[in-house]
Amino acid sequence: MNLDDLTAQIKAVLSGNPGEDLQKNLRATLSAGLARMDVVTKQEFDIQREMLNVLRAQIEELAAKVDALEREKSAPK
Repeated sequence: MNLDDLTAQIKAVLSGNPGEDLQKNLRATLSAGLARMDVVTKQEFDIQREMLNVLRAQIEELAAKVDALEREKSAPK
C-alpha cells in the first residue's frame, strides 16, 4: 500500500461523516417519540389560542346581552 492508497482510504472513511448519520438517527428517533406523544406545533397552538380568544370575546358579549335582557324583563313597568 502506498501513500496515495492510504490517503484515498482515509478520504473515503471521512467522507461518510458519522456525525451526519448520528444526527439523522437522532432526528428520526425524536420525531418518532414526539409522534407518539400528544403534542402540537407552536403554529397549531397559536391558532387555537386565537380561536379561544375570539370565542371568549363572543361569550362575554352574549353574557352582557343576556344580563341586559334579564334586567329589562325584571324591571317594573
